Amino acid sequence: MASSSRPDASGVTRKLVRLAVAVVLVAALYTGGWFYAASWLKDTLDRKLLASAQGMHSASCSNLSVSGFPFRIGLFCDAVGIDDRPTGLSATFGALRSAAQVYRPGHAVVELDGPAQVRVTPDLVFDADWDLMRASGTAWTDGLDRASIAYDGLKGRLNVPSEAVSLGVTAAHGEKHIRQSGGALDVAASFDALVLDLGDRVLPPLDVSTDMTIADAATWISVEGPPADAPLGAKMELRRLSLDLGDGKVATLSGPLEVGEDGYLSGMLDLDIAGITVWRDRISEAFPEIAETAAQVAQAIEGLSKGGDRAVVKLNVRDGTVYLGLFPIAFIPPI
Repeated sequence: MASSSRPDASGVTRKLVRLAVAVVLVAALYTGGWFYAASWLKDTLDRKLLASAQGMHSASCSNLSVSGFPFRIGLFCDAVGIDDRPTGLSATFGALRSAAQVYRPGHAVVELDGPAQVRVTPDLVFDADWDLMRASGTAWTDGLDRASIAYDGLKGRLNVPSEAVSLGVTAAHGEKHIRQSGGALDVAASFDALVLDLGDRVLPPLDVSTDMTIADAATWISVEGPPADAPLGAKMELRRLSLDLGDGKVATLSGPLEVGEDGYLSGMLDLDIAGITVWRDRISEAFPEIAETAAQVAQAIEGLSKGGDRAVVKLNVRDGTVYLGLFPIAFIPPI
């Protein structure tokens, strides 16, 4: 009985040895493949970054490294910079960390540190910092399919001395999402506790969110990229633009819009506003120079609401001028 079990035991042992050898071989091949791919990726990026420094569109990534073994692969930089000479745009950022799963290389997650500075000639400068900024995206050989970015504790200031502009901005949290939707492009964004500092006045905190679809714009995030004159001529459906003061005092806009070849917006919007008197008072306090106009507009809207504090009215936008009925109430600068 004992002698007859030896062949069976010997066969099991051989199978275990073969399995162990196969596992070791696969692990060795995978390890070699990962490090080969990481080395190739780093060398390729180093060459491209070095070549870009000699061109009109350059990028930099100081102390570039590739890591994430065994199941991820990602790029790491101590600092990031871009320089687009034709447009006069340049920017610098803090450290960058990215990662993609080996089994899902088309989906990547990126974290970017501040501070950041964006400069546009001749004298536009935007300085910003944040507590946390994280982005994710899904891309293939034809470009992006979708992407998202979220950040906490944003603080920034835009300065344009030639235009006497100095605008500060803070937001507790913000998000932006874009995705291809057939031939269209879906765009959504939000800001929690958004505060604008105009220099001589600080506007009260406001929650802002927007959701829109831009027709025939899916290629804007593909390798083809947006046309040189984008967004001129674009047609969009504004599903919702919400401004929330809190306590139910919300104003929302929705409807079709079109950007003219001159950059001015035109379209027909529905305004749903709750807390008419509160909005009137907030606008008057923030912009005393238009307090009289704000009072007149509020009175007209109240008339349409039959004395209530909420109304739904039509706004006609023609070449950047916003009309309530026959009366112009606001102007939107060209995009």
